Amino acid sequence: MTTVPDALAAALSRDPARPLVTYVGPDGVRTELSVRTVENGLAKAANLLRDDADLQPGEVVAVALPVHWQASVWLGACALVGGVAWFGGSTGSPEAEVAVVGPDGLDLPQAPLMLATSLHPFGMPFAHPLPAGVLDAAVEVRAHGDRFSAYHPVTDDDAWLRAGSQSWTQAQALEAAGALGHDVGAAAGSRILLAPGAPVEHQALALLALPLALDAAVVLLTDPAADVARVAEQERCDAVLQ
Repeated sequence: MTTVPDALAAALSRDPARPLVTYVGPDGVRTELSVRTVENGLAKAANLLRDDADLQPGEVVAVALPVHWQASVWLGACALVGGVAWFGGSTGSPEAEVAVVGPDGLDLPQAPLMLATSLHPFGMPFAHPLPAGVLDAAVEVRAHGDRFSAYHPVTDDDAWLRAGSQSWTQAQALEAAGALGHDVGAAAGSRILLAPGAPVEHQALALLALPLALDAAVVLLTDPAADVARVAEQERCDAVLQ
């Protein structure tokens, strides 16, 4: 399991219905996605990146999103097409062929393809028109299939993930995420809580690489005012990543 597609296929073969990514937002908002649901979302987003953006292996997608299950989807979509997901990256960088932003990023400098997500807990589109040149990601992905077949299958040496001062190939990200999980006492089958305020490198790995590397589930807690210990208990988490 040295690539994200390999790890995702292995997770699907074991139990496609088990939780993989759970988002816990402000005011008790909660969205839980199964392995199958995540795979479906990744496939649609990957098809968009390949067919609409003509994203080539090694090209960069600036994922300028906060910790959210939508960020998990776009990081994973990059992995399927062989693109580099730059978590927290600059949308106006000459490197960025595509940018994905949230509601607070609508006025950021635009990449050649500028996508925006409302960050609605259930993936709904924006309720208002977007600025010129910005497309609603929730609307755009609907036109794409829920199965993805790569023109150029990825390898473990393909660059995949960038965050803060770190960058990883697909194999390196899975290895680093697994080590990070073991450091906090997680193992196969664990539920791991990502606490608010964790280093951006930890956030990037936790969004998708961590649950895939450990055959585990991740809970993304985003409210800085939340009682981390209480939420960890409510979510039946075995480990907390801070």
